[in-house]
Order: sequence, then structure tokens, then C-alpha cells
Amino acid sequence: MANRTARDAHTVKGTNPQFLVEKIIRQRIYDSLYWKEHCFALTAELIVDKGMDLRYVGGIYAGNVKPTPFLCLLLKMLQIQPDKEIAVEFIRQEDFKYLRALGAAYVRLTMTGSEIYRLLEPLYNDYRKLRWMNKMGKYEMVYMDEFVDALLREERHCDIQLPRLQKREALEDTAELEPYKSLLEEDLGKLSSDESEPEDDRAKRPERPKLVNRRRDRSKERERDERERRGSPRRPYAVFRSRSRERDQRKKDTRGDDKRRRSRTPERRDDRRDDRDGRRGGDERDRRDDRRDDRDRRGDDRERRDDRGGRGDRGDRGRGDRDRERDRDDKKRRGNDGNDEQREIAEANALRAKLGLAPLDV
Repeated sequence: MANRTARDAHTVKGTNPQFLVEKIIRQRIYDSLYWKEHCFALTAELIVDKGMDLRYVGGIYAGNVKPTPFLCLLLKMLQIQPDKEIAVEFIRQEDFKYLRALGAAYVRLTMTGSEIYRLLEPLYNDYRKLRWMNKMGKYEMVYMDEFVDALLREERHCDIQLPRLQKREALEDTAELEPYKSLLEEDLGKLSSDESEPEDDRAKRPERPKLVNRRRDRSKERERDERERRGSPRRPYAVFRSRSRERDQRKKDTRGDDKRRRSRTPERRDDRRDDRDGRRGGDERDRRDDRRDDRDRRGDDRERRDDRGGRGDRGDRGRGDRDRERDRDDKKRRGNDGNDEQREIAEANALRAKLGLAPLDV
């Protein structure tokens, strides 16, 4: 019973006013806590107080589709269908901006195209800020003129499918609306008149006095007073700059003269010629040494190849030499081993003689 439309309510756009809100969103609004606590048994007079308490606008938010108080009051106005004068007064008052936004949304849903343009277009000049609750449950900032422009241009706003609105040009052609006049046209007209003003009038205008930096002038006066007090007049910057340029030019001239002078002296030319001859002679000696090294290297390679080729003929003779050398080494090793054994036996006999023992028999 509490969710039924008022008996004396008229149809809007050929249907029940509450059906302008989709069924799913409408059911979420009926189940919300704000609807049950604050929107029960509201009348046209009491809904004004609830609209004054609004702190943000928006449609639905959060994952479980929670409706905002703004959307709940909008559905309540569609349910009780207050008088047109009440909705118009919501728009015309300037003290409560969220109440004005509520009246603008109700006018967009219920009234005709000419009335919508006539009542909402003056709100383009309202630039106050509004808090908007997005679908993530976070606040965003919008302006009143943006909110009204979205109601007039968008097909869906505040999660409500808006009824179709006729184009303004069509209403102007049928003489239901007058041509739109913006408040900026006066300013644009003034700008165009200033640009088309003749040059003589501009020349007659008194020139504006140039702005003078008093702080800089005071600093210059203070520096001048200090120089006069000290008795050391300061040289202008241009003098220092000109003298530095002359000094740099003089250095360049002297450097060029030294280069030309060094290049023109006969001793310098003789030294350069000697250096070239010495470098040329050194290069020739290096080339001769390289050629000699190449010849020696080629001779060594040729001898190595000859040794490899004649190794088959001299194989037996080389093998006999190697055997003789091996026998000689074995004899030397045996002689050394015998000497070592005799030396050890002599040391052992000397030790046994000290101890009073008989010597060893060899």
C-alpha cells in the first residue's frame, strides 16, 4: 500500500509515473532503508524539508545497487505527483542547490518539451558546485550547469532512462519557443564593436601610464647614494663590455701573428724538413728490417720441411744414437747408485764401531 501511486495522480507519457524508473531500480528503492525510514507517508509539504537536507546527487552505487537519497525522493515525487507550481518553485529558489537539482530532474521526467526548455535553460547561468556519487561510492565534483545540460542532452541520467525530448529547432519552427539568447551575446557584441572602432578614435584615446617598478628605482637611487658617499663613481656596464671585446680582439690578432711568424721563419721550415726526412728514413729502416725477418722466417720453415722429409732415410741412424745415449745414462745412474750404497755402508760401520759392534760384511 505504501508503494502505490496516489489515486488522483495523472499518467505521464501515457504510463504510471513510477514506471519511468526501471523495475529493478524501483524495487531496490523500495527495499532501501532510507525509503522505509524517511519517505514513508511523505506529502508535498514535507518533501521540501527532506530536499533541503540533501548533501549530494546521484543514482545507484556500490556492488549491491544501493539507491541514493536523491533518487529515493525523486521516486517519491513521482508517486505523490505534487502540483506543478511546487516543482517550479523548487527550480526558482536559489538558497538550496540540491533542492533545485531535484526539481530540475522532476521537470525533465514529467513536463512537455517547451516547458522543459523554458524552465531549465535559465539554470545554465548557475555555476555552483555539486557533489556527485559515482557507481564506486565515491564523490565527484560537477557543476549545476553541467547537471542541467546532461538532463537536456543525455538519454540516461541518474540511472534513469529519460523520456524522449524534442529538438529545440523543431519547437522553434512551430513557434512554441523563441530563439535561444545567451547571456554571452552581449559581451560578444561589445568585443565586435571594439574591434570595428576606427583608428582615429583609438588615437584620440589617452595612453595609459606605464607601470613603473618603484622597488627597482629605489634600489638604483640607494646604489647611487652609496657611490656618492664613498666617492668612487661606478663605471657603466657598456664601458666594461667594450673594453673586454677590445681585449679579446687583441688576443686573437696577436695569436694569429705568432702563427704566421712561426710558419714564415726559415729555421722553422728547415726543422720541419728535417723532421719529415727523419720520419721517412725511419720508415724505410723499419721496412728493411721487416723484409729481413720475413726472409729468415721463410728459411726456417724450409729447413723444418727438409728435416721432416729426410727423417725416413735417417730413421735407423737416429734410432741407434738414441739407444747409445740411453745406455750411457743407465751406466751413470748405476755408478751413482753404487757410490751411494758404499757411502751408506761406511757411515753404518763408523756408527757400529762407536757402539762397539762388529762391522758389516759386504
